[in-house]
Amino acid sequence: MSRKRTARDGPSGDRGVSAVLSFVLVLGIVLGSVAVLSVAGFGLLDEQREAEELRTAERGMADLAADLDDLARYDGLERRTAVVPLGTGTLVVDDGGTELEVAVDGDPVADEEAIELGTLSYRSGSETVVYDGGAVIRSGEAGSQLRRQPAVTCREGTALVSLVRIETDGRSVHTGGQVTVAARVLERSSQTVGVDESVSITAVDTDHERAWESLENEWADCDPDRVRLTVTTVSLES
Repeated sequence: MSRKRTARDGPSGDRGVSAVLSFVLVLGIVLGSVAVLSVAGFGLLDEQREAEELRTAERGMADLAADLDDLARYDGLERRTAVVPLGTGTLVVDDGGTELEVAVDGDPVADEEAIELGTLSYRSGSETVVYDGGAVIRSGEAGSQLRRQPAVTCREGTALVSLVRIETDGRSVHTGGQVTVAARVLERSSQTVGVDESVSITAVDTDHERAWESLENEWADCDPDRVRLTVTTVSLES
């Protein structure tokens, strides 16, 4: 006597296979969605972190600019120390940088004609925050913006131009964390020149043309009787 085996195929078997396939399909969709959201989420967090680091570095650079302005303003003050937070960015101190010309009636006021301001810059990705002779400039793919005005004023009577020039023994690069910057006055020079016709401030050579153009345009309407140019040369150690 033989026994008949019950077939595994049929409606119940089809339903079992369909349930497994559905489960695998749903699981794949869920895992894929989680992966996409994770990548997008991490990307957004990175962007927010970089933006916050740039804002923090910009505030630190503005605080340092205020300290250097104090060195230029007060003859009895010789040293200042400031802390610049870097996050994951890089701080570079070097010679060179923007060359600025202050001219009266078409003739440069400074003996060296163009004043080389030196380089103090914070870099993170495609963005840069720069201290430029007293100005704080932020530049990136969209161009450069003047975030802090240099110590220059144009009024009736005497126009005042106070610039801070950076000198260093060699290129200095710091990455990550925070860095302490010590500034020491090396030299102060000051001269006053009478104006017959015009006074101008021109960035002869700079990587931040758009930011300096706003100041150049502002001084195009400057009509003082005389100009007082002060240049404070400081050494930066970091």
